[in-house]
Amino acid sequence: MSEESTPRFATLFSTLNKTTVLAGVFGVYVLLTVYPVYKFFSPEQYVKIGHRYYTLNDVKESSPSVYRKYASDNNDRIYRLFSQYANDKVLELEAKERGVSVEALTKFAANYEPTEEEKVATYNQYKDNIPALKGKSYQQVQGDISSFLKRVKEDEERQSFYQQLRSKYDIDIRVQELPPPAKIEVATGNNPSIGPADAKVTIVEFSDFECPYCKRSQDVTKQLREKYQGKIRWVFRDFPLPFHQNAMFAHVAANCAIPQGKYWNYFSQLFENSGNLERQNVISLAQKSGLNMPEFQKCIADESKQKQEIEADIAEGQKYGVNGTPAFFINGIMVEGAQPIESFTKIIDQELKN
Repeated sequence: MSEESTPRFATLFSTLNKTTVLAGVFGVYVLLTVYPVYKFFSPEQYVKIGHRYYTLNDVKESSPSVYRKYASDNNDRIYRLFSQYANDKVLELEAKERGVSVEALTKFAANYEPTEEEKVATYNQYKDNIPALKGKSYQQVQGDISSFLKRVKEDEERQSFYQQLRSKYDIDIRVQELPPPAKIEVATGNNPSIGPADAKVTIVEFSDFECPYCKRSQDVTKQLREKYQGKIRWVFRDFPLPFHQNAMFAHVAANCAIPQGKYWNYFSQLFENSGNLERQNVISLAQKSGLNMPEFQKCIADESKQKQEIEADIAEGQKYGVNGTPAFFINGIMVEGAQPIESFTKIIDQELKN
């Protein structure tokens, strides 16, 4: 090797050494960072089968109905979490605005005392169904009944109060967007309805006049009919539950109001008196609703005819997946239970856009 080439070789060797060192450093860096990067982008939830990992996206693609049920249940839990947090926050804001404590603001039904008539009606309604009341006289249990009615009143006032606050402070809860729900073709038949027959959105309600959750949902359904007046059609179908002893006759009586064109007025009366639907009171409410009583009496005397229609509603409801009340189908999309108004509006708004 010539003396002239020696410096060039040394320089090249030095350069190669530096490159090797840099490559080594870079390699170590990659090794140190590749796992955190992988962890950042890899799913935290999966099922490993053999050497392959399957994520929720795989479930979503192969079993959309199973995934939707999971996502819906998860959304419900998150919604309740946000809802409770929102309730606590608006209470603090409202208490601060009024200059009182949260405790003072939430003393519901503090001055409420049930009347003797309310207590007797409750006793008569449940004495044969609730084990704690069976075989006991009214005098023995009137204290318990009074406490029960106070709790019911307290719950009603609490619900109403929170609803007012949620409206005042413009609460809007957003959760994960669900994949499009499955639609069921739900027949409306000749059942009572409100709204234009050619409305873009039809809501079919399966409900029970004696069901407390159905009664609670009526505030929401009324708001929806007012909010979307002229845009939706509301259809009511009978679904009296077998363990509500007064429900079947109440539905029979309601159907007897249809020929007289007074169904919806009577409907409201029945739900307002949901806890007191003994036969005689149902008949009294018919008179209060302005029904022609001789015609009404003639109709309810033929209970078997009315029951056929009601039982047909129940059978069809069960075919659509109804196993409790209330249950709603918004253009065939099922909403179960006494849900907040947002559970309906998000579907209705989307259906109106389609």
